[in-house]
Amino acid sequence: MQRDTDGNVIFMPTWWRSAFLQAAQSLNKYHDKIKQIRASLRVYGTLSRIKRRYGGAAHAYKIHEGYDVGAELEVNFLLPVGMTMEEFGELLEVTGEYVGVSPYGWADGYGHFDVLEVRRGGHRRDKEVGQRTADSTSAD
Repeated sequence: MQRDTDGNVIFMPTWWRSAFLQAAQSLNKYHDKIKQIRASLRVYGTLSRIKRRYGGAAHAYKIHEGYDVGAELEVNFLLPVGMTMEEFGELLEVTGEYVGVSPYGWADGYGHFDVLEVRRGGHRRDKEVGQRTADSTSAD
């Protein structure tokens, strides 16, 4: 996972923009607003680390990081003038169901999500809820 200088997981704005553009095409609306949506880099949620073995060597392990199915994440966005919360919610729901947002790409089914809530907020300053990590192991 990509991280900022403080070690927090980040999703690049280009990932969101690309996913939103595909969702806007499927909805056939919001095209003019996509480039004006600003996504915060930082993603809030509990990250999992999975150790997987590659090849036959006993020491050939690689650590993978990701968000488990069912994990709840929070991402902050700045919406353009003229885009309502309801419109953004519709765009976000289509993005999560049909496109997904992931550093590994959407073609393999990564990054799909359900929208639990879209709400008006402010800048988050609570550093304790940033990145927590759960460790698990798997030998494939």
